[in-house]
Amino acid sequence: MHSAGSPACPDCGAPLDGSPRRCPACELPLHGPIAAELWQLDLALNDLRGREAWLLGRRSELLTALRAAGENQPAGAWAGGAQTPVNGPAEGPQTGAQDGPGHVAGAHGQAAPKAGVSGQPGWQAGVPGRPGGPVPVGFPGNVPPKREMSPSAVRNLLLGLGGLLLVVAAFVFTIVSWGSVGIGGRAAILVGFTALTFATPFLLVRRNLKATAETVAILGLALFLLDGYAAYQVWFEPRVDSLPYTAVLFALAAGLFALYGGYARLSLPVPIAIGLAQFPLIVFVADQTAAHAAGALILTAGFDVAVWTWARRKVALVGLLATWVIGVYIAFFQSTAYPDDLAEAVGYAVILAVAAAEAAFMARGAKKFPLVPVIGGVVAGVFAVRAPFAVVVPFAWVILVAPVAAGVFALVLRGRARNTALVVGALASIGVLAPVLIVLRGPLDWGHGVWSASWGAGAGDYLSRSPWVPGVPDLLLLVLIAVALALVVRQKVVAVLVGAVAVAFVPPVFDLPYPVMIVVLLALAAGVAAVPQPAFARLALGVGVVAVVWGLVSETATLVVLAALALIAAGVAFRAATLRTWAANVAVIHAGGFAVAAWLAADLQPRFLTFVLLAVAAAAAPWRRTEIGAGVLGVAALAVVPDLKMFSLAAAAAGVIAAGVALRKDRGNVGYLATALLLTASWSRLYAEDVTLVEAYTAPFSVVLLVFGWWKARTGSSWRAYGAGLSFTLLPSLVVLYDQPEGWLRPLALGIVALVVLVVGALRRLQAPAVLGGFTLAAVTVHEITPWVADLVLMVPRWVPMAVGGLLLLVVGATYESRIRDVKRVGAAIRGLR
Repeated sequence: MHSAGSPACPDCGAPLDGSPRRCPACELPLHGPIAAELWQLDLALNDLRGREAWLLGRRSELLTALRAAGENQPAGAWAGGAQTPVNGPAEGPQTGAQDGPGHVAGAHGQAAPKAGVSGQPGWQAGVPGRPGGPVPVGFPGNVPPKREMSPSAVRNLLLGLGGLLLVVAAFVFTIVSWGSVGIGGRAAILVGFTALTFATPFLLVRRNLKATAETVAILGLALFLLDGYAAYQVWFEPRVDSLPYTAVLFALAAGLFALYGGYARLSLPVPIAIGLAQFPLIVFVADQTAAHAAGALILTAGFDVAVWTWARRKVALVGLLATWVIGVYIAFFQSTAYPDDLAEAVGYAVILAVAAAEAAFMARGAKKFPLVPVIGGVVAGVFAVRAPFAVVVPFAWVILVAPVAAGVFALVLRGRARNTALVVGALASIGVLAPVLIVLRGPLDWGHGVWSASWGAGAGDYLSRSPWVPGVPDLLLLVLIAVALALVVRQKVVAVLVGAVAVAFVPPVFDLPYPVMIVVLLALAAGVAAVPQPAFARLALGVGVVAVVWGLVSETATLVVLAALALIAAGVAFRAATLRTWAANVAVIHAGGFAVAAWLAADLQPRFLTFVLLAVAAAAAPWRRTEIGAGVLGVAALAVVPDLKMFSLAAAAAGVIAAGVALRKDRGNVGYLATALLLTASWSRLYAEDVTLVEAYTAPFSVVLLVFGWWKARTGSSWRAYGAGLSFTLLPSLVVLYDQPEGWLRPLALGIVALVVLVVGALRRLQAPAVLGGFTLAAVTVHEITPWVADLVLMVPRWVPMAVGGLLLLVVGATYESRIRDVKRVGAAIRGLR
């Protein structure tokens, strides 16, 4: 790429001087046909972006001008475009690649199509601010401001406000001024005014004032309801109860208003009438029980189903969703509250059964979201069956009712309904999760310490404190779930998982001896591990974890469980080639646990457990397939050290083991870990001995390491050659500098050394010296200027730091793209070092 228009590398963004054949930062080739084509594509993309931005802005201006011109032109002035002929060029401005956006060189040197706007007849040039821009003839010179409201919006606003004021006036008249008029006058005024209001829309529709007619009709409905209220106050109170009267009034208003809307050919009365029809039954039973409310809602939902099926009114569908969901919600939760009265439970069952029938009817004709009524119907049907049985069967067995009912539905139904029934049955079985978790967590969750239990105790004794003690119904439910999964699910491991949990339930449920529980878990682990599939192997690992949790309660059980699991994992590694690495590492981890348990069982000193784990890790490290297990044991060994001196010895031992692994040809990277561990061992030892002048111990070794690195690795990574030597002195000195901030000699010396290392790394293009030297110098600088910055912050007003931070964020945000390019450029420069 040899153009002066390409100042940066297309990959890393580094600046380019002249016409280099490669990018000096990222070594990207910049010469040849591929590079030339990439340059042409970049030019084309830049041109298109610029052209797109101008076109979008111009389009917005033209739309604004057209709207303004359309409002100022007489009717028909723009019809067909024939009454205002416009002459002009057939297309918009076009420029070449050298003159502006639009001309794009193709990938192989051909000229691409020009990026312009194809002109339309009737447009001419001459738009101010853009030469050659199209504009219709006759546009006013001063474009009026865009109207914020359309004429129809203004009309609807005025009609709505007028109708509202009339309704308020009628209400005030009825309530406040009623007493000054006699009985005849009252009837005449209200009836006459209401009749006049209902008659007016017919005249308005004839004059094509339909919106006004709709508003007057709604006003008539409000007057009709006020007539009903006035009639109740005068003639019916207190002889008639207010709730039944209100329900009848709503029903009568809904029916009459729907008929009126159809006869007057208005669109709003029918939806409003359907909305009013949602309330009569609900208002009628407002002072009754929850069962009455649920029944009224479900019956109203039946009315909505009929209306939706007959007229396909959306307001009926909205009402159906609201009434059905609320009614089922009330019936569902009231039926799950374990009512003592069988008649009440049967009532809820009938309500839920009717709701299920309505949902089934809706599912037959549902085109959109057909699964929604199916789910609702299955849920309502299942809990309709559950409601009476919850009263009849014992409390402990209620957990089986809903899943069994869902299973029966699954046997009867087909397609989506069958799958939905299975899902509902699974969700209804969620109550068994609490006993399952109790069994899986074992006795440790209830205050039993490690090795505190008796070998001859019963398995159920360890779960006696739980409020969800597993029982026979829970066991039967797990068996049913396992059988259902085995028949339905293709992945049989899921059924095996539930079946294994059911088998683990047997000892606690029947209070078998504690050793039986251990034997059952180990047998499950061995049996599942015998299946040569990865999923079953992972399941065996989970069973093994449960066995370890149960085994930790007894010393003998711990030794037996860990030894058996190690042998099972070793057998899997020996038998299955695809699982060999995974199983071998599991065997190593269990072997490490067994070694720790045996050490403690022999009453040996616990402070040396670290070296027990390291010994097992060292024994497993020579084999390639057990490296992960050895690493896990090494981390565990370092985590259980009792003091810093012991940590130093453990880190040194772990470093030696890692160095031995790094001797293999394909494990050279482990050498970095070995170096880090050995450095950590030396630093922690110095810190443990309260050494203040750490450089006396680290600098000589750093010199030796640097000499070895310079002599051994003239090429290759500078981290392998110089990383250990530099880190051995710089990093401990930094730690001591921040831990002991007094004095000026160490910051000065460390800063000078870091500066020298940084300069040498930059001059020799070595990454490790440049990064470590720069990091150390920056850390020393921050350490030295922190007190000054703290004093400065305390001296200035509190708002100044916030203002400075906000200003900084603004600057960074305004120059975000350039800052990102700078960061990429720095990263590319660092990556370019050796």
